[in-house]
Parts: sequence; C-alpha cells; structure tokens
Amino acid sequence: MTDRRCNHIAAALLVMLATAAPRAAVAQIEARVARPIPGPVVPPPAYRRALSEDTRSETGAPGPAYWQNYASYEIEASLDPETGRVEGTAVIAYQNRAPGRLQLIGMHLHQNLHAVGVVRNESQEVTGGVELRRIAVDGETLELSDVRQGPGWVTEGTTLWIRPNQVMEENATALIEVDWGVTLPQNSAGRMGHSDREMYLVAYWYPKIGVLDDIGGWDMEPYMGNAEFYDDFADYSVRITVPGGWTVMATGELVNPEEVLSQTTRDRLEVASRADTVVRVATRQELETGTVTAESESLTYRFEAQNVRDFAFTTSNVQTWDATSAVVGDLDGDGDEDRALIHSFWRDYRAPKWVRQAAFAKHSVEHHSRFTGFPYPWPHMTSVEGADIISGGMEFPMVTLIGDYNSRTAEDLYNVTAHEIAHMWVPMIVGTNEKRYAWMDEGSTTYLENQARREYWPESRDPDWQDRLLYLGTARAEQEEPLMTHGDFYADSDAYGIASYQKPSTLLYTLRNMIGDDAFMLAYTSFLREWAYKHPTPWDLFNTFERVLETDLDWFWSTWYYETWTLDHAVADVRVADGSSVVVIEDRGFAPMPVTVRIRTSRGSILEEVIPVSEWLSGKTEVEIRIPDSQGEVVRVDIDPNEFFPDVAPGNNGWRAESR
Repeated sequence: MTDRRCNHIAAALLVMLATAAPRAAVAQIEARVARPIPGPVVPPPAYRRALSEDTRSETGAPGPAYWQNYASYEIEASLDPETGRVEGTAVIAYQNRAPGRLQLIGMHLHQNLHAVGVVRNESQEVTGGVELRRIAVDGETLELSDVRQGPGWVTEGTTLWIRPNQVMEENATALIEVDWGVTLPQNSAGRMGHSDREMYLVAYWYPKIGVLDDIGGWDMEPYMGNAEFYDDFADYSVRITVPGGWTVMATGELVNPEEVLSQTTRDRLEVASRADTVVRVATRQELETGTVTAESESLTYRFEAQNVRDFAFTTSNVQTWDATSAVVGDLDGDGDEDRALIHSFWRDYRAPKWVRQAAFAKHSVEHHSRFTGFPYPWPHMTSVEGADIISGGMEFPMVTLIGDYNSRTAEDLYNVTAHEIAHMWVPMIVGTNEKRYAWMDEGSTTYLENQARREYWPESRDPDWQDRLLYLGTARAEQEEPLMTHGDFYADSDAYGIASYQKPSTLLYTLRNMIGDDAFMLAYTSFLREWAYKHPTPWDLFNTFERVLETDLDWFWSTWYYETWTLDHAVADVRVADGSSVVVIEDRGFAPMPVTVRIRTSRGSILEEVIPVSEWLSGKTEVEIRIPDSQGEVVRVDIDPNEFFPDVAPGNNGWRAESR
C-alpha cells in the first residue's frame, strides 16, 4: 500500500456526495435489459495448462509437480548519506528448478524508474537510475550486447536481460555477479527515499532476479510506478556500511550487534525482547553524543534472512528508537509462545503521534498472528517514520515505512500500521502477484486490518461498514472497474484504489456473512497455509474456497471479480391474497445474491426467510413469500436486516405498514 489509498478515499467520499442520485436512471436502464446470468469461471489457457502439468490442482492446492526457482544473494553495499549514493556488489546463486533449460535470465532494475526516458505512470525525480559496472555469470564477464544474437546483457527500461555463455540446465545453479551504483531519489513513487538526508528507507535498490513461474514463464513486466511487485523467495546475506553513529535496521536478523551497537543499546534490546511495555532503546540526544552505536568512523551491519521476497533497510542518525515485543504463538512446537521484537524509528520533532507507534505495531502483529492462525515467523517487525517520503504506508519484509500522520488522528496511525503489517502475511508470506492482481494482497490486507481495528478501537465506527460505503459510492457513480484489471491499466487512481482495497475487502466480509464464520475461516486459513511461500493466482483462491466449502461459487467470483455488476434487492410489494400475506422481493440489479428477509407481524411474530441465490440464477427476477393469516398481518419487512451485503439502493430494502 502507498499513500494513494488515502488520496482515493477522499476522492471516493466526494463521489458519494455528488453522485448518489443517478441510481434511479441506472435502474431504469437495467429494467429494460435482460438480466445476465453469471457464467462459469474459465481460467486462462496458461492456468489450464498448469493444471494439466500438475503444478496446480483443481482443488486449489499446489499440485504435486509445483516448482519455484530460488536464489541466494550475498550483497555488500555502502551508503553515503550526504549524497544518497549507494555502491554495491552482489553475488547471486540462482537455482533453476524449472522443468527445462534457460537461455535467458531476467532481472529487475527498479531504480531505473528514475532514469532518463523510462516509461512511467507519473512524473518522477530523475537521478540517472542504476549504473551497471560489471555483470558476470559463472566467472565469465559479459558485455552490453544484443542478447538475441549471443551472450551478453541488455537493459529495457526497468528490466535487465542476461544471456550467459552456457545454457542453464535444469537443476543447475548459475553464479551471477553484479557491480552497480545508484543515487537514491528523495521520494520514489511514495515508496522509498530520504528525509533531510538524516533518515533513509532504502528499497528496490539492488538488481533483483525476476519470477519465472509455471503460469507464464518469465514475468518481467516493467515497473512504472503504480502497480507494485511480483517477487520470488530467496535467502539474503547483506553487509551495509554507513558512517559512524548511524543505526541500521533491515529485513532479517542483525548477526553482528556486538560490532555495531554499544553495550547499553544491546542491553536495552535484550530487555525489549521480553517486554510487553515499550522500551526507549535510543534517544536523539544519545545518538548525538555517540553512545548508541560502536565507536568507529564507519559501521558495517550484517543481516541474514531466509526465504523472504525482498530486502530493504533503514538508516538514520537522529531517529528515536523504541522497542517492545509481540507474542506471536508457538513457532517451534516446543509448547511455549514465541516473541518477535517490535522496533519503531521516529523523530519526535517531526512526528509526535509516533510515541504510540511501537504499541500499535505490537498489537497488530499479535492480532494478525491469532486471526490468521499463522504466527508471525520472523525475528522482528520494524516501523519507520518517513515524513517527506510518504503520507500513507508501504510494506517490505519485516519493515514498513509510514508517514508522520500529523494531520490525522492516532486512530488513523494505528489503522495504517495494522494494514502495512498485515502485508507481512500477503504478499510477504503468500506471494501473490501484486502487479496483475492488486486485490489479492490489498483486499485481503484491508480486510485483516479491519478486524484488528474492530478489536483495538471497539467504540469506533465499524470499518467494514466504512469500506462498503466507499465502494458503493463508486459503484453508484458507475466509476468502478473490474477487480481482475491489471494494476497499471486502470483508467484512474480512484478506480484502482476501490478495486484494490475497499471492494475486495467488502467482498470478503460479504462472503464471510454469506457462508458463516467457521466455514469462511476454515477456507481462509487453508489458503494462507497451503500457499505460504508460494505463488497463488486468483483461480487457486477460488478453487480453495470451493473445495473447503464443497460449494460451487463460480457465480460469486464471476459476478463480483470479473464484472462491475451491482446488487439491488427490493421489497416490491406487500399485499393480502387468498388468506395470506404476500411479500414480493425483486432482484433489480445484475448481481445475484441470496436474500435474508425479516418479517414482523401484528401478532408479534418475527420470521426470517432466506431466498437462495439459485432462485435468481434460474432466471427469476421476483420471488413471493407467503405468510399464513394465522401469523397475523405483516407490519414490517426488512431485507438484509444485519446489513451484511453491499446493496446499491438500501432505501428500497424495507417496508412498513404505515407506508401503504
């Protein structure tokens, strides 16, 4: 997530205020058009081929022949904070686990977003991009050349293609060496950068191997600034050199704390690793006096991380450092609950609300571990205040960058924290393709955020209701686009935002209330568990839910994910006929859904009738409910009395006797 979510929420509110009226006109159009019946979900040919090759399964679980390539990175890098220049060398052991030989190896150069002439979604600071000084494979240096003709390497925007001297055989490992340099932008698409050259969040900063998967081969789409990322899992061993007095925290575990941190700092971290309260590890004044880090003109921090999708780091010589720990569950099966360190780096003179940030992050990690049934698996979770870089939040494995939130409330700061930390589950563990299917990570993360918000702020307005309201505003204005749209191809940022965040979160809430809590949670947690550290597609998600629920939900996926059809159930009539009261329920929209109808009678009876979705799927547009005269006259009718479903015209969902 980036600060775009905050911007499109404000825009959606304006849309709601300005466009609530046109639904009447839309209803007239729909009334003249035969209502479509949703067809079956037909996956694309590449997915059907994966089914035939047993890398995927019709049950939604990974198939017996599922494979992923893997890499191990050894990186040495230095950062000059005065210039923002990073110089680095990387040795990458890339394993070809695919069933076939590779002539080409694809890599991403995300910082080429800032190179001259590169295609972008929006304007960006031009810093020159990535300077490649040397590329070698298996000890043989390659030159810039046309890789269609022979060995060499070539860049295309934000991508790099390498053709080694030797074809890479199945099950072989290639040793790729890259020397590079890059000048970091102050603000890179609201996702990374620096503030006053006194704090840096460094991400998407090294040449990174792309994903070769069983669906489409090399997935090497360019990074243009909006749609996010698709990453393989890898191991990292990284050495980061910064000037003395600068702290560094990064993806992975710091393996040489005694070389870079003072004894006092290490002692405080040890206390924080067992604490439920927040420990002040370092103050700005202590950083200024040089008592936080080891005494040296330069410091080299070493981090190790296994099976993560990316590597990011933060560094500063002024940020206050708070820490506590989160209880995540039993990770090693020894019967004891394990803990993860919670770090918060912030500037008290720039972001005073951040005094609560470590506590917010602690609760988020603990809630998400409980709710998903998947304990947070890593040694720490770090929040970094990024005033001047970002207004919302952005996620990386074990690290999140969040704005100062000075113009918003402490509750808003908690909410974005819960959202960004929810990304540690999707896509950091469940490795979805954010670029093609933004709703898979942003929607599930927004839903998880909402459950945490409800627990932490029980007196606040229901967050699921708020998201539904935002989605409905866009739906009424007929400004939404299908969820299955590629992240770079939405007409505008508002359509992208609603389709990525509020609508898919609303659909998870709707589905949960349609099938019941227990069934939903079983399917939801099965998907997370089975696709942990793998690459699921939408059809794997759909199939998993259908397998666990033993129910065909194609009508649901087709209606809500492939189309922009809307739901409009209505109480069309209440009358007396043949000694019974007749309640007529109409389906006026294009989106078929089951209907719960609550009926109150003059004799005090409260009846609940459920119209199954099969009635609408059979082609009906109205259903009659008959109430025997023995129950008394109908005095009140309510459709969806608990307001679980996203109905675009809730004003016709009720009827009262006095309205006759």
